[in-house]
Amino acid sequence: MKRNSIFFFLIFALLAFISFAFQVKEGESLFLKPSNFPEPVYDFTKNPLTTEGVALGKVLFYDALLSKDNTVSCGSCHQQTAGFTQHGHVLSHGINDALTKRNSMPLANLAWFKDFGWDGGVHHLDLFAVSPLTNPAEMDENLPNILEKLRKTNTYPVLFQKAFGSEEINSERFLKALSQFMLTMVSANSKYDKAMRNEGVVLSESEEQGEAIFKQKCASCHSGVLFTDLKFHNNGLSPASKADLGRYDVTLLEEDRLAFKTPSLRNLDATAPYMHDGRFGTLEEVLEHYDAGIENNATLDPSLKQNNRIGIPLSMDEKTKLLAFLKTLNDDDFLRNDRYAEVSQAKDPEADKYKDVDWEKVDLQTNSPTIKASFKKAWILYTEIKNALIAENGDKASAAIESLFPIFNDIDKTAMTSMQRVFFQNVFNDLSFEMEHIADTKDYKHQRDHFGDFSKHLFRLIKAFKTHDKPLYYFHCPNAMFKRGGYWISDTEIDKNPFFKNDKDCGKIKMVLLP
Repeated sequence: MKRNSIFFFLIFALLAFISFAFQVKEGESLFLKPSNFPEPVYDFTKNPLTTEGVALGKVLFYDALLSKDNTVSCGSCHQQTAGFTQHGHVLSHGINDALTKRNSMPLANLAWFKDFGWDGGVHHLDLFAVSPLTNPAEMDENLPNILEKLRKTNTYPVLFQKAFGSEEINSERFLKALSQFMLTMVSANSKYDKAMRNEGVVLSESEEQGEAIFKQKCASCHSGVLFTDLKFHNNGLSPASKADLGRYDVTLLEEDRLAFKTPSLRNLDATAPYMHDGRFGTLEEVLEHYDAGIENNATLDPSLKQNNRIGIPLSMDEKTKLLAFLKTLNDDDFLRNDRYAEVSQAKDPEADKYKDVDWEKVDLQTNSPTIKASFKKAWILYTEIKNALIAENGDKASAAIESLFPIFNDIDKTAMTSMQRVFFQNVFNDLSFEMEHIADTKDYKHQRDHFGDFSKHLFRLIKAFKTHDKPLYYFHCPNAMFKRGGYWISDTEIDKNPFFKNDKDCGKIKMVLLP
């Protein structure tokens, strides 16, 4: 779906991006091994990182030209603010909003990995991109077509010339450029890392106690500073699909049946939902699984059946302390570093002034009549979208979203302070992603899948600007936060979620917004 205002903005942004894609500050390295990390396993001598090569890789990573219908990029399923996973989706969504069979794995610290993907079917980072590029449910393209499309552009021959010394565009250069960008994605600046490096940060008592519990009960698989042993384990999940046997599909070894790669635990706050099929929306659910939800079977990992017990016994106190420790692995610097940011999320020139602002603690209320009028129109359309999805009318929901785009695109930013403008743009980047998906498909089930996050981001804007003239109720389904309709907004106090009619926990008020 192309809209004129968005299209011209993206063209301008791409041109700017080509010039400034990967500027490195003086004294800053393209890749620097953190002092608390082991030596990387990637052979940099065969693909030396250069500023121009990394910049090319970044442009390619975020370019939808790589997909069959030019709508999906690598960055569509690997979003920086979500730890380079696909935010909020149980299963990643590809071309034509097709569902893949697995949750997007986070991208970070790839220089230390030898095998890639949940099943380890790819054994070299330089080949990692081929699978999603050619998968019919992801980008559904082939390398010859991609290379030909790149050759026909005015920009890519120039970028390849800068990166590799000539305008030749071939598969080796294409894949190595993507690798160069992904290799720079190093997440090593969490509270835990700073404490380990004695950088003036110390873990609290509960965090230290959580670390001790972690080392005793979790570190056999989530080992080392990467928080993964890089191996494959059957962790006792009941198979959601008989078609997905994990590592077995690669090796055909019976002991690998239902085994999946141990994911890193870094940036867990950003990378939900969890597990290869995204079945758990919260870390509390994950810990409950290991405590009491393990399914015993022939290939269950031996570490999960010890002392005549299936699973890992965890008391409530231990779970609380474990969660406290796991939060120390979040790396906010990595999640908002401009070096990795998508061009369409280019920041307001004044954005850096507010990079450390806690948006929940600042007053962003607007008194602008024009802004309030825009939000009033947006609310009317939001109600139309919700009612259309209740009626299972995908065409009407799509049409209502189409009407919503110009309202937000043309909102009066001159009536905003610089802080309000930066906040609006940050949230609108996420909001527009969900709006695009609702507009681009007429399938009401897929639209509902995006409606929850659409509601969440819209509520953030209304809450911050305080534009509603009567109480507003923010509902959620505690057990379905990452499924269709997990969040929704209403101006009535009793509003059971129509998407989960049989879920007795649905309809709980998460927040009340007073005028």
